[in-house]
Amino acid sequence: MMSEKTIIPLLNKEETEPQGNQSACTSCGSGGCCGGFGIKAGSEKDVVFRNIFLYTAMGVIMFTVAYLITRIMAWISG
Repeated sequence: MMSEKTIIPLLNKEETEPQGNQSACTSCGSGGCCGGFGIKAGSEKDVVFRNIFLYTAMGVIMFTVAYLITRIMAWISG
């Protein structure tokens, strides 16, 4: 019988990459990622809604411009 306690070694969550290897998201090296599309966990509602509106507007503008460019190219080629 084992009368003593079993000790399970745990891994420490420390930064294993060298400091010179920075990723695109600067806060990822400090333990957490900055979040998708600049929306961070704990952001205020108005910040989240503003970001979602901006990204939606940019998407609509990009699709509209791409559609117009294809229509102009089709019109020019005859």
